[in-house]
Amino acid sequence: MNVVLYGDSNTYGYNPNNERYVNRYGNVLKELLGSDYIVHEEGLVGRTTIYDDYRKNRKALDSVYLDLKKYERIDLLIIMLGTNDFKKNNAKNAISLASAMNKLIDKIESFKITDKILLISPILLDENIENLDSEYDYNSYLLSKDASLIYKNISIQNDLLFFDAKEVANPGIDGEHLTEEGHKALGEALAKLIKEI
Repeated sequence: MNVVLYGDSNTYGYNPNNERYVNRYGNVLKELLGSDYIVHEEGLVGRTTIYDDYRKNRKALDSVYLDLKKYERIDLLIIMLGTNDFKKNNAKNAISLASAMNKLIDKIESFKITDKILLISPILLDENIENLDSEYDYNSYLLSKDASLIYKNISIQNDLLFFDAKEVANPGIDGEHLTEEGHKALGEALAKLIKEI
């Protein structure tokens, strides 16, 4: 089974030391799923659903076709985006957060590239995120709290699989990225879920 992980810096495995975790959840999945599964990582630092970033090519809506068309077959596409949508210059409320993800899902489904999509709601931001990263404010934290219900509803409406990452992991010292322990917990939870599909 070909599994593609499509996400932002947490899928990339970024840690606050400007390094990349070796034991990121993609590698945990590779180890736990075994040879019957091929796991491809498509994590990009700063990736959003529909919002521009000061870095180039971060808007998934514009790049997702090129990002995914290189795969001959995708049996399961796992999407974990939203953390960068929470930034104060991006989604302003629950309605805009939902609209952004819906636009991306609609575009991906129009490609008919896969029959199975698993949408992951990202981890909570730290309640004090505005003091840890100036790109966020308190509303960003509130949006991160609302995201799981928003994305769960999108999954129901679009007949997608759903998983809530905050059920198994919390942010580290920077308030927005998974810890190594969080990557391990997320990888273990996803491996169990994928084997049941």
